[in-house]
Amino acid sequence: MGNHTLSLYGETGITDKLTLQAYIPFFVRNVLNETRGAQSGTLLEPGIEHNNFGDVDIALRYALPFGKLPVSAMLMLGLPTGNSTQDSGLFTGDGEFNQMLKINTGVGASKWWTQFGVGFNNRTKGFSDEIRYDAEFGYKMLNNKLLSIFKLAGIESLNNGTEGATTTGLFSNNVEYLSPGLEFLYFIKPKYGVSFRAAGAIKGQNVLASPSFSFGFFYQ
Repeated sequence: MGNHTLSLYGETGITDKLTLQAYIPFFVRNVLNETRGAQSGTLLEPGIEHNNFGDVDIALRYALPFGKLPVSAMLMLGLPTGNSTQDSGLFTGDGEFNQMLKINTGVGASKWWTQFGVGFNNRTKGFSDEIRYDAEFGYKMLNNKLLSIFKLAGIESLNNGTEGATTTGLFSNNVEYLSPGLEFLYFIKPKYGVSFRAAGAIKGQNVLASPSFSFGFFYQ
């Protein structure tokens, strides 16, 4: 099976301390490949697909007064705008409204930066609450035209929900993973460029096991 998403991610400063973030998956395509007999080649199950809008995330990030160390607090709202009732289970959303509180910090210099974050994700409609965490290390190369970033992201379920896991592994309950990834952003011009990201998992539960690849265009 496969998941393909066209999305927009953006953030803008409202004040010197307050930032608005949004992730909008405006087209999500899920496919379940056909099944054929290994020797006969006979079609056992036809392939199916489902295309729809996904779940939108809206967040506010605020810089906290914490001495010289840059610390920010973030409130993210996960809106159930995707389809969670598709008959074949190829959902484009989980159907629940979640709220995550997260703390981030980091340090950097002219050529490099690193940052860390940990958050508590409160989920509804029988889904288990989660601890989410991430870290990244970035380095600027080619006269600052190429940003190379190593990322590490993870989710740990608190297993306190009643919703069952889905058979397709998409938008399931009690999802867990630890995912390392590499991202490269190349500036074609000072304000825009292209990006590429590849990520996998060194452990996982109720998630698709194959690596994911992303291509994008960015503007700042």
